Amino acid sequence: MTDAGNEQHLAKLLQSFNRNMYLSYVQKAEKIISDCSEDSTCSKVNAIRTPDGVGDLAFRISFGYPVYIMLSHPICKFKSHRNYPIREGLFIANLGLVPVFFSSLNIMTVLKLWGDRAESFFNPVNSPLADTEVICWELPETSRSMDYSSMNFILQHLSEPEAADAKITEIYEKYFRLGYWSFPKHGFSPSTHFLHGRTSISSQVKIAKSLYIIEEIGRLQTFPMEGKIIEAVSVTLGGLAEKNGEYFFVHFSAFMDIEIANKVLPKDNLEKSFVNGIVAEITGKGQRLSLMTVVADYGESYFDILASLIGIIADKKYSSNDLVADIGTVDELRESVFNLYLDIYRKLQVPRTLSESISNSFDFALNSMFPILITEEQKVKLVHPLTWGFLKKWNLVTEDNKEQKEILIHLFKIIDRSGTTGFSRIFLDDNAEFFSKKGINKYTFAKAIFHLVKDIRLCKMMRKILEI
Repeated sequence: MTDAGNEQHLAKLLQSFNRNMYLSYVQKAEKIISDCSEDSTCSKVNAIRTPDGVGDLAFRISFGYPVYIMLSHPICKFKSHRNYPIREGLFIANLGLVPVFFSSLNIMTVLKLWGDRAESFFNPVNSPLADTEVICWELPETSRSMDYSSMNFILQHLSEPEAADAKITEIYEKYFRLGYWSFPKHGFSPSTHFLHGRTSISSQVKIAKSLYIIEEIGRLQTFPMEGKIIEAVSVTLGGLAEKNGEYFFVHFSAFMDIEIANKVLPKDNLEKSFVNGIVAEITGKGQRLSLMTVVADYGESYFDILASLIGIIADKKYSSNDLVADIGTVDELRESVFNLYLDIYRKLQVPRTLSESISNSFDFALNSMFPILITEEQKVKLVHPLTWGFLKKWNLVTEDNKEQKEILIHLFKIIDRSGTTGFSRIFLDDNAEFFSKKGINKYTFAKAIFHLVKDIRLCKMMRKILEI
């Protein structure tokens, strides 16, 4: 299949599977392509035309530094290996579809594997999912690096995955737990993806990552899905949702995957705890249901809820503005978090310990958000997850949190100046000198920072449009 053929063919399948979703996707993709072409402050995308060439259908983006994906049995639950006839069935290709968490963009997506890569991944002897641990893969920069498609899948190209080091894995696990939030939206939205073969889409998957309370527990049921028999417990959930800055709980029927149910449902004080997890709304042929597939965290204390609410509010403030890192002051964040807590605390009546009742519990929770959030002089900045691939390329990821914070502060000061002063003056200031003392060429580094800023602005634009 030609490169553009991936999107062109999937779009054709989507049009047959769900025309409304297809129209939503095309409308948003066209707007991103149009806005990006007119905005000199963000990176450009590689547009893909419709087969007849009359309009834009999709786009791809790539990055000049490593990016990261996260895999685990629950995240990749609906992975599938399919025969894919090509050229009127004269050639049969192997297609592997692996749902993954695209850590660098903070979304769920699908890793597309073709040929030997698919064979290797799904070989029980070689499978990277042989154990139950979370795996973080680095997709390195190469002569032809990976592409991310607007239809929400990844093509590796020449980027052979490597195991990320322990520090990067630890950082992205925290992003998944406390920095990734995705409330239900209409139409094609972030993390929406499709599982398909040559002739049809088998499942449309819409992801919600939120806080859930378990209100009722039903019976164990089984049903077929993506070639598997799923065992799950029926439940009634209350899920935290957001609309126009207002937060509220939505009550709905769902299923809880049996592996999750066996760990969560027997816990004590279930009525005074919450699940920080993923619920997938899966639509297939004659089937539509919501299934809790991943638990990122299980909250049982006031500290747990504070950390989650800080993450939710920080993410909302960040996605709502046009800044690269700033989300306001510590006091503004504190006020927003406590207002949200007052709105929902009756639903989340988690017990407090004596240590959590002290007045500075917010400060402890905020400090625990490092390195997703950093504070300096009462200002709070959110570190976009793309930043870690950039820092890794320049050997600026360190085990020492104090040193890492210093690196981030100097980096953001350069970024702040980049919007108000000329390029030639940036690499002459004290912040650039900080990196020069680490053996980094200031001129090359300053140019690379400009590209990082443009990439972050593109990602923020994409998310804002996709959440409309």
